[in-house]
Amino acid sequence: MGPAGPVIYFVGRLDEAANLGDVGTVIPPGHVVLDTSGLTFVNSVGMREWIRLIRILRDRGVITLVRVADVLMAHMNVVREFAQSVRIASFHAAYVCNACGAEATPLIDVMQHGPALAAMQAPRMQCTECRGVMELADFPERYLTIFKA
Repeated sequence: MGPAGPVIYFVGRLDEAANLGDVGTVIPPGHVVLDTSGLTFVNSVGMREWIRLIRILRDRGVITLVRVADVLMAHMNVVREFAQSVRIASFHAAYVCNACGAEATPLIDVMQHGPALAAMQAPRMQCTECRGVMELADFPERYLTIFKA
């Protein structure tokens, strides 16, 4: 149990093999924390299952997402209902270093960067390779629409 309720970890692929509706029925009602940092792939069928799970859980309590995988974050930004259904505490996003070309998916804390995220501005991150400035490697809409004020 986490401080707010049970923590459910997701790892691997979210695709046609996922049956998240069944998972939703065994999670106790109340606040639940979903950690998706272990997801490596999400397709449209997996996204349908994710939507099913969120709809089941939101009717029974508060949903907090932590360490949201970048592959899931990109999909969630095109489904408007997520903005009202979940609370995102932190997420991963694809970044690239302008100086050395290194790529990373750093964890972004929503509380710390909330105003910038709402303004569709991704925080600059420090490169762990050369200490240069890393910037979002994609359009801000791909990751930040869900926070838009």
